[in-house]
Amino acid sequence: MIKLLLILTTLLTDSASTEAYLNGSYGQSSMTVDGRQQAGFRIGAESVYDKDSVHRVFGEASYSWMHSSDCRWVENNDRSILYPYLTVDTVGGSLRTESYWFRGGYRMLRRHVLWHAALQFRAEQSYRTVDPRPQNKVADIRIDASAAYVWRNYALGLALQAGRYKQSNVIRFYSELGEAIIFHMIAPGADYSRFAGSQKYSYYHGYTAGAHFYCLPQTEGWIAALDYDWLRISKELHDNTYIPLTQLTTHELSARLGYVAPEWRAMATGGMAYRLGQQHLYGEVNGSYYTPLSIASNYYEQQYFVGASGSYTRRLPVGTITAKADARYLFKSVTAPDDKPVFVTLADYMRSDIASARVALRYTFPLKGRYSWLMEPAADIRCYTKTTCLSWQVALKTGIVF
Repeated sequence: MIKLLLILTTLLTDSASTEAYLNGSYGQSSMTVDGRQQAGFRIGAESVYDKDSVHRVFGEASYSWMHSSDCRWVENNDRSILYPYLTVDTVGGSLRTESYWFRGGYRMLRRHVLWHAALQFRAEQSYRTVDPRPQNKVADIRIDASAAYVWRNYALGLALQAGRYKQSNVIRFYSELGEAIIFHMIAPGADYSRFAGSQKYSYYHGYTAGAHFYCLPQTEGWIAALDYDWLRISKELHDNTYIPLTQLTTHELSARLGYVAPEWRAMATGGMAYRLGQQHLYGEVNGSYYTPLSIASNYYEQQYFVGASGSYTRRLPVGTITAKADARYLFKSVTAPDDKPVFVTLADYMRSDIASARVALRYTFPLKGRYSWLMEPAADIRCYTKTTCLSWQVALKTGIVF
């Protein structure tokens, strides 16, 4: 929701501008699920254009490429969304990921009424050129709209979101030396043993929705939001027939409170989430038809999280500098039937609490006319407290603002 909240803020503030940028990043991790090393880049542009004081259009598009080396276990994209129902093997290897992202919309502010509508789309693919060779393709489309009443310095409103998510996960082998066993997880450390090895084509699909109440200042003042997000994703196996395997439902409720001023802003966040998982059970097989028996609840996770973020901007004799920082802690409580997990490392990764922090320093240097050059180094770190594993990343963003 934080991305949507920032976008809603720009609907009110005088922030019409265009930015084209290139961002390079490099990181390392002691957690093999993430890969020992990650390096990549992102190129993109974002723009807010005002036709007049009433009409505003905004858009953003980007392309990113990432190479992760020495990955193990998980062969899915978006594993933080799909777990524990992941596709896993014990071999792994380097993974390359390409992502295309677009968002665009329109807002109108007339008298005391503010409304907007926007469309967002993400397409992503991951692949490997040695066995096992996953070919993951993600399509994630979302729409959002809001309506608000502007009174004095504040806008009080409601924003709604809805979306459709799909991911196909195909793993192929071309080596004559044999194939690795493919596992389909039903718990953080346990797999669905009936389908181990033979099923190499899985398909995830589902829906997402959300409602967000917000209070935003036009210039300076308090900012607050109450958010509810819902997600339901099913996993199917498609090698021989369409076999529903699992279904994951997530409910998340969060609240945000902060203050926005021309030179600084600060915000605190807190919330909880519930992840509920179900497993499909089957009986005898007749050809490629599996006789359904029942659907059993087999996974329950509670999450509690707190966070804080802030920024400070200062005008220099030449240019402007902005310092940004945010921190977050996520606590997990998991109930699942895997007291003695087969994949211990993977189970610890999924069950671990996470502490993370990010800092960035943005410098904008005036060039000619309304053109400026930006330079923004950033660093973030993530700690998995159950495994004491660390992941860190540094990035450098540069571009033109006008």
